[in-house]
Formats: sequence, structure tokens, C-alpha cells
Amino acid sequence: MKSLPILTCLLALTTATATQAARKDEALWRDAQAEKPEVIETLRTLVNIETPSREVGGMSQMSDLLAARLTALGAKVELIPAVAPAHGSIVVGHFTGPGKAKLLLIAHMDTVYPSNTLTKRPFRIQGNQAYGPGIADDKGGIAVLLHALHLLKGQDLKRFADLTVMFNTDEEQTSVFSGPIVTGLAAKADAVLSFEPSTIGLEIIPKAASGNGETRVIVTGRAAHAGAEPERGRNALVEAADIVLKTKDLDEPGRGFRFNWTQINGGTIRNQIPDNAVISADTRYFSKSVLDEKLATLRERLKSPLVPETSAVIDYRPGRPGYSADGPSQVLIDRAVAIYGEAESKLVVVPAMSASSDAGYAQASGKPVAETFGLPGFGYHSSQEEYVDLDRIAPRLYLAARMIQDLGDKPRRK
Repeated sequence: MKSLPILTCLLALTTATATQAARKDEALWRDAQAEKPEVIETLRTLVNIETPSREVGGMSQMSDLLAARLTALGAKVELIPAVAPAHGSIVVGHFTGPGKAKLLLIAHMDTVYPSNTLTKRPFRIQGNQAYGPGIADDKGGIAVLLHALHLLKGQDLKRFADLTVMFNTDEEQTSVFSGPIVTGLAAKADAVLSFEPSTIGLEIIPKAASGNGETRVIVTGRAAHAGAEPERGRNALVEAADIVLKTKDLDEPGRGFRFNWTQINGGTIRNQIPDNAVISADTRYFSKSVLDEKLATLRERLKSPLVPETSAVIDYRPGRPGYSADGPSQVLIDRAVAIYGEAESKLVVVPAMSASSDAGYAQASGKPVAETFGLPGFGYHSSQEEYVDLDRIAPRLYLAARMIQDLGDKPRRK
């Protein structure tokens, strides 16, 4: 149950929004506009340090850089060494003061791209777009967070009892290591803002994000010589391929369920009929009952193999919990929409986004959470060039800084 002080604070924000005409903080807006060149340089620096989630890469270098940036802003910084399969160190910075409010800001350092992607897709600027692997997801979020704090350095941050910043290293691995740390830090806060990217053009703020997991199917067959007597074998790879083809329809976005086969491994040598194969599907859902229904359907279809005398079993591995805005979280969303309007910009509240995020781990603490405070971007997790919209830097800085102000104990500047 959320404490009465938290609810009182958030309800006060709602009342202020409803009873006052939106008034832009002109001084903060000027500062946000002036900060744009520095944000671009931060983006350049962050992108040029490759931080692949599943490789050592430059994660330690990134952790050290962000720790130094937070220290320069006045934070007391802690580095939490990650445990495999995560790499580097989680960076946690605390700003403390005599206020009463407590706030947690989260973003992640890791990207989905392997090492040396920069050689093919280096950082570059073309018009109002900046390109580079991971620039939107989530190095743009880190940049917005750091520079919003820079705009508020001094009294604004000291108005908190504690303002905590967390940068993790394994979000793209479903935060297996860092997720419980997110939940623990959120439990000590009054509210949480997550700096995942928004979308280009139509800038969304979601009321929900999916939970996710990995659905693995382990197929067992029988090995045999691939040239001399393949008929004696039972090809696990062929059976796995048939399972992929006959289960594609499990994906049902209309019901908030996404199911897509993304990996297949089978066999050990070229001249042997493989006796084993493992296929993995990225699985995302909003409803646990729908997930259970789909896994039951998959289990039923495995009973009719294409290749005789093969067997297949399901190994479902739960991942990140889903996020769904409760009443206090909806207050944060409404406030963000109003503040963005002050900057003559529009946030579109959407029922859900199929991507998952650490907002789910934060909400597991029972505290209010709002999502997508990073830069609007396009092409993340794809073979296309990922980019962010540089024209949205100032509005996004204004949004983040004003949200931080409102959740502290200091009235906004006139």
C-alpha cells in the first residue's frame, strides 16, 4: 500500500494542474535551449563507447564516465559490480538534502548491438537527426537525465531528502541482475521516472508496458550418419523448423500477446543427422492468463511431431514483469502531459507499448512510475540506422527538469 504522504503529494500535483493555467518557466526554457549543444556532445561521447549487453565491450569505461559525471553534479556515487551474464558496474548516484521527497531516475547503459558496430554505423549528424548504435535506446535517455540534473544543479536538487539516479548494464538482457536492485531502490522512493526513448513524430507516454520472457522448446531426435544412413536418424533440426512454422499464429497483437521465434540452435557437425535442437521465442504479454493459454496451445501442438520418434518439451523462462499505470502513476502521466504542453509540445497517452522496460521492476515496489522520458528515436533494435530527433532536446530537457522540480519540495520558478 502506498503511504499517505505519497498520495497527498501526487494529488496535490493533480489539483495544481486542474486549477492553474499552464505557465511556462521561461528561465528554465531558455536554459534548456542553451543546453542543446552540450547534449549533442554528450550523445557523441556515449555512442562512441560501445556497450554491448552480452559482451564486456566498453561497459567499465561507460560506468566510470557516468560515475564521474554524477560526482561532478554533486552526487555521492556507488558502483555495484555486475554478475555474469551482465558486465561492468551498475552506477547509483545519490543527491541528498533537507527536503522530504524521494525520487528515483533510471536509464540503462547497455545496447543490443555487438562490438564493432560503430565501424559500420558511426556517430553522425544529418540535418536534425543524430545517428549511432544505441543513441535512442538508451543513450539519449542518459543524456536527457544528466543534462536535466545539470539544469537543476544546486538548490533544486537539495530540496529532496534523496534523489537517486541508477544506470544499469543489463536492461537488454531483461535486467536479470539489476532488476531486484531497481525494485529495492524504488521501494525507498516516492516516485520513479524511467528514461526509455519515446517515438519519433507522435511522442507517446504509455499507460502500460508488457511483461516478457523466453519460450524455449527443446527437441530431441536420434543421430545417424548424414550420408551413409540418414534414414536411421530422427532429425531434430527438421522437427524444430516444423514447430516454428506451425506456431507462428501464436503471435496475437490484438490481445496484447507477441510471440516471435528469434533463435535456433541444432546439431554439432555437418555430416551427422542432429539429435538435438533448441528454438527460442521472444514472448511478451499484458495478461498472464493469455500467456498461460498460449503456452497450453504450444504444448498441445508439440504432441503431433512431423518427424516420427522425436520429442519436444517447453522450457518457459520468465523475464521482466509488466508495468500498468495505477492511480498515482496516472497522476504522473497527466502531469507530464501538462508540462510538455508548456513547452508547446504534445505527449500522446497510449494504452500500452509492447516493449518491456525496467518500469515493471520499479512498479513491483508499489510506488508510482512513469515511462519514456528519453529522447524520441527510431530504428532501435534493428538493422537500420538508429537515430534521435535533435529538435526535441530542449522540450525533453524542460519536461524532465520540470517533473523533477514538481516532485521535489521547491515551488517552480516564476
